[in-house]
Amino acid sequence: MNQGVNLDLSLAQYDPWVIKKKLTATDTSNYGKLSLSQRGMGSITPQMRQSMREEMETIQGVEVKVHVIEEGNQAEDYTWRLVRESDGKYYMKGGWIVFARNNGYQEGDEIGLMWDQSYERFLLHKIVQFQK
Repeated sequence: MNQGVNLDLSLAQYDPWVIKKKLTATDTSNYGKLSLSQRGMGSITPQMRQSMREEMETIQGVEVKVHVIEEGNQAEDYTWRLVRESDGKYYMKGGWIVFARNNGYQEGDEIGLMWDQSYERFLLHKIVQFQK
C-alpha cells in the first residue's frame, strides 16, 4: 500500500546572520545610532560575557568590536558602543554613523550581523545595496 511519503531532500542555504536589518532614515541620520532588533539581540546576548551584558545597560553602553566582512580577514575591527535601553531596545553608537557615511551605507541597504563568540566581536555584512 502506497502511503504517499515524500522522501525528497532539500538543503536550505545556511544563513548565519542572526540580525538582518534594512537600514532606515533614522539609522543613517545625524542621530548616529543603529537600532537593533530585540529578537536578534536576544539570541546574541547570552553568548556575551556577563560583564558585557551588565555594562551595555549603562548610559555609555559597552565597547564592542565590529569586523566588516567586505574588508577582509586582515582588516582592523571598528570599535563602537552597544547600549540596551531601559525599554529593552538595543542600538549601536559611537562610530556607526561615521562608518556608514564613509562606506556609502544608505537608507534601504540591508545588513546582517552576528556575534563571533571566539573573538568577542560582531561580524557585519552588507547583504543588499539599495538601488535608487
